Amino acid sequence: MIVASIDPTSQAYAAGQVIGSMTAAAIGIGLLWWLTRSWRAQPTPPGSDPAQAWKGKRKRTWFIAGVSVFIAAVASVKAFASYHPEPRAIETVAADGSEEYAVIVLPELFDRFRLLTGEDATRAETEVLAGRDLPHSLRTGYYDQDADGSYDLFVLVTSSDWDPKVAESKATKFISQEFRNYFTGAKARDVARFDPGKHGGGLACGHVTGPDGDQTMCAWSDAANLVGVRHVHETDLATAARTTLALRDAATR
Repeated sequence: MIVASIDPTSQAYAAGQVIGSMTAAAIGIGLLWWLTRSWRAQPTPPGSDPAQAWKGKRKRTWFIAGVSVFIAAVASVKAFASYHPEPRAIETVAADGSEEYAVIVLPELFDRFRLLTGEDATRAETEVLAGRDLPHSLRTGYYDQDADGSYDLFVLVTSSDWDPKVAESKATKFISQEFRNYFTGAKARDVARFDPGKHGGGLACGHVTGPDGDQTMCAWSDAANLVGVRHVHETDLATAARTTLALRDAATR
């Protein structure tokens, strides 16, 4: 489950790798000095030149100091090379490396799904919200797959395009943090990440409990948007991810 897993792309994980490398080096250096304390402080043999004995002790001490510096340098290089934290969500780039400000416009049609309008959309929203009011910053869409007038997908869009709070959040959070918060709030389980496609960013899906059993909840995130997609009649995560990706490709402008 994503909320309990260690994300190797997160800044916390990257910082942990650095701290781990430097801590191991510090422990190794401490052991080196402790294990060589007798060797470095060899007593002056009777009849020997005290000045020469002192020089010998100093050389041994400097040798251990040099080894310690070498260990610290190697650990620093390793820590620097392993520090690849996840960028902030606002820094997301497309798969080809280009920066893009994606605008989400829900399509009337995509794949085998049709956007509900009129009375069908009103009925779907009444069923989903059950008398609750959505914040003004959230926009919804309902898609029908089998032309029976009932919704099979429920789409929830948040975007910095119209909500400054989303822009503020994306400037401080990573996509992994967004997903962790989103799926925890949805009480999702078995959450897995999937290929986000040409627009980059992130795509994840997990199982949630619906009125009639298991459903699938997916979400994608980019530099400006976080979009949730609830699959009412789909329980296979990979299939739900492909449908969500198709919607993302069709909705991104």
